[in-house]
Amino acid sequence: MRHARHAEEVGYDAVIAAGFEEGGHPLNDDVTTMLLTPRICESVKIPVITAGGIADGRSLAAALVLGAEGVMMASRFVATKECLAHPNIKEEIVRRQENDTALICRTIDLQMRTLKNELVSKVLEIESRHGGLEEILPLMSGARSERAWDKGDVGGAPLAVGQSIGLIKEIVSCRDLLDKMVEAAEEILTNTQKRARGQGS
Repeated sequence: MRHARHAEEVGYDAVIAAGFEEGGHPLNDDVTTMLLTPRICESVKIPVITAGGIADGRSLAAALVLGAEGVMMASRFVATKECLAHPNIKEEIVRRQENDTALICRTIDLQMRTLKNELVSKVLEIESRHGGLEEILPLMSGARSERAWDKGDVGGAPLAVGQSIGLIKEIVSCRDLLDKMVEAAEEILTNTQKRARGQGS
């Protein structure tokens, strides 16, 4: 929340509430999207966009109910037809589940959520024996990651994806993804409102 308040104070138009579930570099306070979103919404007057764990109509609806005015997705867009990632990566994301990510680089204060793979296992092994930056950094190089995404080497780099991969079931076009998300979210919100009024579904 301190970052959100600061962003508002210096004149930003909106903030992103990125929960612990997100891929990439979540903050090391380990607060989930479910809690972070309403806490930030009640702390600032500018629009709040939710990220972390968002991949379908249900999670979109949940974000809106929690007070967000929109969502940001990254992992879900990897598994789309338009994404330039190698097909191997897209298929691997569809195959994997929410418990197939790991947090690495916590010992060097650069926490990162990635897909579990051979390289990630190496990094975790180095960290478990208190290895240092000089051992970890070569495994985290940008060139290694770029090559993996481009060539489809699922095991050769830290692939930044979030726990939302557990909700990703197929590779679709961006248009189909967004159309279905909005349709599902609208239906969920309508049915939720009916249940709240005791009208059934």
